[in-house]
Amino acid sequence: MTDDTLESNVFFKHIKEHHWEQLVGWCEPNWVVCVPQQSALTGVELTSALVEAHALRQNGSSGSQYVSALCGESVVYEVGGEEPRVVMSHLEDGPQVLISKAAVLNEYLITVKDKVIHLLLVDALLQTPQDQDQDTAHSLLSTPITSRTIAETFLNSFHCHRVILPELDRAVCEAGKQVRPSVAVDDMQTILQDLLLQSWETLLKQHHPSLQSHPPFQDHLFRALDYYVSGCLHSVLWWVVTERCQVVDQLVRTRLSHLRHANLSALQLGVPANYYTPLPAAVVELASLAGIEGAVGRLQCVNSTIDLIQAQAKEARVILHQYKDQEGEPELELGYEELVALLTTVVVQAQCSQLVANIYYMTHFVFSVTEDDPLWRSLGLLRLTLENIMKLDVARLPTPARTLRKELSLQDLMQVSFEVESRFEIKGASRSIGDITALDLQLHQLTQQIQLSTQAHSQAHLTGRNSAGRRSDRASASSTQDNNKTQTFKEFLSSIPTSLRESLRRRQSQQRSAIQSSLNG
Repeated sequence: MTDDTLESNVFFKHIKEHHWEQLVGWCEPNWVVCVPQQSALTGVELTSALVEAHALRQNGSSGSQYVSALCGESVVYEVGGEEPRVVMSHLEDGPQVLISKAAVLNEYLITVKDKVIHLLLVDALLQTPQDQDQDTAHSLLSTPITSRTIAETFLNSFHCHRVILPELDRAVCEAGKQVRPSVAVDDMQTILQDLLLQSWETLLKQHHPSLQSHPPFQDHLFRALDYYVSGCLHSVLWWVVTERCQVVDQLVRTRLSHLRHANLSALQLGVPANYYTPLPAAVVELASLAGIEGAVGRLQCVNSTIDLIQAQAKEARVILHQYKDQEGEPELELGYEELVALLTTVVVQAQCSQLVANIYYMTHFVFSVTEDDPLWRSLGLLRLTLENIMKLDVARLPTPARTLRKELSLQDLMQVSFEVESRFEIKGASRSIGDITALDLQLHQLTQQIQLSTQAHSQAHLTGRNSAGRRSDRASASSTQDNNKTQTFKEFLSSIPTSLRESLRRRQSQQRSAIQSSLNG
């Protein structure tokens, strides 16, 4: 029997219109269906998932414990207590158990096709993993996905993923068996994108509708899956890529080695002398490229390298501006040509052994980065830089002002320290120092640290070395480029597309539209 309170309830009306046939299966004695009171439903979107979360099936022999049609055993509900009775949920969250209560306001028994349905009118919506996951999602969206570790943490943070992730691992293993050298790269892309899109849609549909249609959450989830899947399949994909690029990569390694021994400097490439500064952090970052598993992770490394170049160059400009007591704000923006020149020196110093393979890898197997994303633009900058490197003729570049050496004797170090300090003493307090550069300031700070270190160890006996035996790096005697090899490089690099295939991008967009349509429908 029902009453006006139940008949006017929008949740009960929704069940009657859309789930009346399902009620036949949610019958006594094993099921109860909870109906939240009208005031608890303000602003709540009524969906099939919400209804199934309130259909409770008896679990175990106690007679008071239930699990929902939606969540299964991930959350346990207990119906009991003194009057008024309550529906209590127990939701495991790591080592904690989250408990919430909804008071039973009234009970009804109705008949649907000769089946008795037990209804409980409760004062609040039942707590579900979706609710907890919704809170988790909002807290995690502020953390960018920049590594496979962060991606795995993100994917494992949601209750509704726990059943799906083992299935994802099995699907990744099956995809790995289909990736072979004999398979065309377009087919490999299709295999991986099919896996990503299917997994993305499956995981997305486990979430609350408000998250399913939330573009930032969609992007976050897809980026996390890209990191995870590409990381899992990295070894097999990378082996296939390196096999295809090994000949051209050997040409690039030879060129990079030649430029390193020629002591290529950013000054020779047009960087203003007063702004020139070493970029050790950027060199270390790019040199770590080979240790990163997954194409999107390597793309992040390239982007971080460029960010470090810009940060270190801007810092040098700020320090120089402050030291010279110049008025106004320092010019911090690096021109595009200057950025390419600095990245060129970083690439030469980092000596990455498989740059062409990395460009090929990132271009073909990064699925979650669009062409207008800074990460994708960083790949274009690296590609342009490598093209310029292969065209460089050291013999035509300006001669460095001084011969560079990679090893210094103690006497050399003392001489450098004396010369640097002399420059700053000559300028004195007047600071009419137009010829002081950012590099001078770095050397000045370094010599001061050396002096302090020497004073602290003044009791130690330093033995000088004869500088006659020190090694001097010599530039290669020949600067003539092998035109055939250069042409081979150009042809191979031009065969690598500058973006992901348009058909793949289109499929991603269509998938998003389909999900949105299903929510609206």
